Amino acid sequence: MKVATIITYNDFPLIKDCIESLINKVDKIICIDGRYTDFPDADGDYSTDGTLEYLKDKASVTLIGGFTEVAKRNTYLLQLNEGDTVLNLDSDEVLVGELPELKADFGVLDLWDGCSKHIQKRATRFFKYREGMEYRYCHYTLYYNDQIINKLQKVINPDFTFENIEGMHIIHNWHFRTDERKYYKEQYYKTLIQKEAKFNK
Repeated sequence: MKVATIITYNDFPLIKDCIESLINKVDKIICIDGRYTDFPDADGDYSTDGTLEYLKDKASVTLIGGFTEVAKRNTYLLQLNEGDTVLNLDSDEVLVGELPELKADFGVLDLWDGCSKHIQKRATRFFKYREGMEYRYCHYTLYYNDQIINKLQKVINPDFTFENIEGMHIIHNWHFRTDERKYYKEQYYKTLIQKEAKFNK
């Protein structure tokens, strides 16, 4: 099964663009909604801006407020089945192109900055799920049997195969947020990066 996984908090209408880019491309969409630990200007534990109302009939939604990004991502991993092909998007991102059949354990794909068109590689956005996989320490780093699998841009564990994905990419549309929302996200990520920095070496 092809499954898209998303974590979100008060990100309407960008979550709408994200979801609509996935329709008819995956078999299931899992959204984890709720306040992130350390997020400034939090209105409550769950989205209050229309996100939940929009998602009601379009995705499987789990509410989990006041948790770290690592914990929220592990929540969607627990809803997967062995062998599922997983595409992980942030709520301000969209998928461009069709989702190919993944032949390796991981697909390394391109992430485009929607504002500058700068392109980066991402190595934990497209993968085959194995029971026991989990995020630890950094919100983009997966572990399996106590062994790290990837860094941000590459797969480093020789027990896992990878392929470079062509014909599809992700666009990060952070620039469509309001100036106020950009400011709060910037403050949040400064705190997050500081907390995760000692593990990102």
